[in-house]
Amino acid sequence: MINKTSSLVTAKAKKPGLSLIRSRLAGKFVLIFVPFLVAFVLGAFFLIPYFYQNHGLQDMASKAKNVANIAAYSAAPAIFLEDLLTLKEVASSLAQDEDLIFIVVKDQKGKDLIIHKKDPRLALDKLEPLPRGLAADKRIFIEKMAITYENKSVGELILGFSLEALIRGTKRVQRITGAVSLSVFALILLIAYYLSSLVTKPLRRITATVSEITAGDYSRRVEVSSQDEVGVLAASFNKMLDRLSEAMSHLEEARSTLEKRVEERTAALEQEVAERKQAEERLRESEDLFRRMVESLGEGVAIVDERENFIFTNEAAQRIFASEGQPLAGRSLREFTTPEQFALIQEQTRERREGKRGSYELKITLPDGREKTLLVTATPRFDDQKRFTSSLAVLTDITERKRSEEALRKIKNQLEETVKQLARRNEEANLFIQMGDAFQMAQNESEIISISMNYARRLFSEESGALYLQRQPGLPLEAKGSWGEREFKVKDFFPEECWALRRSQMHFVGNQSLDILCPHLIQEEKISGPTLCVPLVSFGESIGVLVMTCCREKEGFSEEEIEKYRQVRQSLALQFAQRLATALSTMRLRESLREQSIRDPLTGLYNRRFLEETLNRELYRAQRGQGVVAVMMLDLDYFKQFNDRYGHDAGDAVLGAVARLLQKSVRREDIVCRYGGEEFMIIMPGNTEEVARARAELILDRVRHLEIQHGSHVFRQLTISIGLALFPRDGDATEALIQAADQALLEAKRRGRNRLVIAGEIEPKA
Repeated sequence: MINKTSSLVTAKAKKPGLSLIRSRLAGKFVLIFVPFLVAFVLGAFFLIPYFYQNHGLQDMASKAKNVANIAAYSAAPAIFLEDLLTLKEVASSLAQDEDLIFIVVKDQKGKDLIIHKKDPRLALDKLEPLPRGLAADKRIFIEKMAITYENKSVGELILGFSLEALIRGTKRVQRITGAVSLSVFALILLIAYYLSSLVTKPLRRITATVSEITAGDYSRRVEVSSQDEVGVLAASFNKMLDRLSEAMSHLEEARSTLEKRVEERTAALEQEVAERKQAEERLRESEDLFRRMVESLGEGVAIVDERENFIFTNEAAQRIFASEGQPLAGRSLREFTTPEQFALIQEQTRERREGKRGSYELKITLPDGREKTLLVTATPRFDDQKRFTSSLAVLTDITERKRSEEALRKIKNQLEETVKQLARRNEEANLFIQMGDAFQMAQNESEIISISMNYARRLFSEESGALYLQRQPGLPLEAKGSWGEREFKVKDFFPEECWALRRSQMHFVGNQSLDILCPHLIQEEKISGPTLCVPLVSFGESIGVLVMTCCREKEGFSEEEIEKYRQVRQSLALQFAQRLATALSTMRLRESLREQSIRDPLTGLYNRRFLEETLNRELYRAQRGQGVVAVMMLDLDYFKQFNDRYGHDAGDAVLGAVARLLQKSVRREDIVCRYGGEEFMIIMPGNTEEVARARAELILDRVRHLEIQHGSHVFRQLTISIGLALFPRDGDATEALIQAADQALLEAKRRGRNRLVIAGEIEPKA
């Protein structure tokens, strides 16, 4: 085989293609550089012109903006003063720029003032509408700038710059870059080929030497004296050849030594056979000793065959299976186990067949009906051919220990449940405290409802519920909030439809076929399971009801545990309802007191105190948002004479009718107040002068056509005078704005009443 290989290698070495292999190896090194060189050449060819063009466009945009700034600054006074001669001079000065190809100057109305273009064929009607930047053909850059004078727009400047010079420069850079890149590519390729030839020269020497050694000349050595990795490889190869020669010389010595050792080993084997026979005799004696020890053990020991039949059992195993009088040998474990336990034994036997040891618990049933739990530790037994024969099992009766463990487990579960309940009570108490703090910080009833529903989700996470509130006695209860997965379909119902409100106490329905179901729950679709209605009672008054699914049965709970669980959940729901009812009643009382303090009792309008608070707030919002606020002050004409003639009752009726008319004549966001006596004021946030004027004229017309029935009298032909002021034009503070509206009102009175006067239109007195 060695000779065939040597001749094959020699033949290959004699072929004239050795130089071709050398060139191919060098070429492979060169090919490594080719992709990188190609990527470099292509990147340079495309990226350098691209960056050159982008830089030129940036310079052109900067130049265009600077020129436009200078031109707009120079042209602004001329446009404002309509000095066309100066505009033409500015345009002529700009036209000296070689890149600038057209100039268009427009006034504020879009009229062309100056049009200058170097190429008469240039179509400006297609370029002017384009936005700032490159035109569609990318040969013109358009710059647009508004012309302002004294912070007012007076016109627009449009400039067009030619990009022909930049395009020519880009093409020139692209040609130069391509020529330089190809030159660099060729130069680096030649250098790489030369260097790869130098690197592979020692490898070619090693290849020639290996070919000669393969041909049978073991005296040849590699002649490479370099200190690099190739030189180390050559030196290691020479050392390997030296060691191979030494190994072949020692091979003959080893053959003679092996023959002597074979003779010595044969004698040793004969001695081992004799010793094995002695060991087997001692083993039989050990088995007899083991059997006597097993018989005297306190633990049960049994040997069971592959069909789960007893082969051997000691006395302890006989006692475990209550079979002291009858031997267990020959009987099956199936007689003492249920089908499930027997399947477990068969599964364990399959593991014994695989040579695995194992321990498991087994439940057996004795002939007298008693049950025992055994801890089985099983070990497989095999014959001389490694075939499974039986299982050796040590049986420990752990029945009493399992009973103790079960009792301890129940005690542990009870303690854990108690700890969980205490933690839950503590968590619920903390949630109630947090909810009470949140109620104290709520600003209105809607916030209280939102807060309560949020905490209901946390306190009653397993239940679903809805909150129904009654605004006034006699009205139905309306749904105000809900939580949980179940949605309650009924949105309103009367108190008589809920047993909890009738009885003024909680009403629980555990079984719908036995307990009384509230009429409002009958209307619910697909209602199932227990339900609970808790009335919201505060200070002896029912203000609503909390309806929820409650206390569903827990799996594994006894009836006593279920009843105890229901009592705990119902108590929690009652506490929640009581706290919610107190918070709602307190908030309603606070809102009632607040409403009384800001309302005029005669007209039902907001009073002067609320007016001042609201106007301060609206002026602040308008100032922050740079908006406007219209303030309208109104005064009934000749109201004092009307009171003197018809009496104060008639005057009060007129004030009430006018107040209702004003409320119907404004937007929902507008605020109507009684300022004092027969004076009213309207705050209109966001209204401009035009809108406020139209609103005032509407009010004047409606008052003129107002008819008021009081007793036997019908009052007609009432008139009203209005003064209108706007923020910030007529005043930037509350007092200044009210004073401006009041001055406009006085001017309306002076001009003959029954009219509107705007503060900004009053001529200052000389």
